[in-house]
Amino acid sequence: MKIKDLMIPVGDYLTLGIEATLGDAAETLRKGGHRDILVVDGNGAFAGVLTMMDIITALEPNYKKLFKKDLDSDILSNRYVAEQFKEFNLWSDTLTNICARGVGISVKDAMHIPADNHYIDEEDSIETGLHMFMVGTPQPLIVRSNGKVSGLLRMSDVFNELIGRMHTCAMSE
Repeated sequence: MKIKDLMIPVGDYLTLGIEATLGDAAETLRKGGHRDILVVDGNGAFAGVLTMMDIITALEPNYKKLFKKDLDSDILSNRYVAEQFKEFNLWSDTLTNICARGVGISVKDAMHIPADNHYIDEEDSIETGLHMFMVGTPQPLIVRSNGKVSGLLRMSDVFNELIGRMHTCAMSE
């Protein structure tokens, strides 16, 4: 099976213009069945993607400082996480106040432009996409055809395909 057989085509995915706000994004996400939004420029061309992590980081920008820090430990003990929470003054205001301020943040300022290794070709195999997810490539994967963005591949869709195949195998025994 190829990526193009399982991806969500661009035309079926949630999109917003680059000048939209996170308030617009929240409304779009509440209406749709996705957790990410493709961001397009004034000509409708792919400009970036707005993920759950992008939105949360925009609402609590102190995470940017945390992500830049060379963390001393790979072990996320409760004590270590609590120390980071305090050190970076994370979520120091109420969620209501943070969200009220957040609705005016520009999508352009919150989104990210995926790195080259976050793209996959629609002719690649599903196994290639699954491997990319397993080794830490953030989701969704941006799917291209002839260099142009043609869709997105989510890990949940690949997982659902695996479960469906496992069910078929179990039923054939």
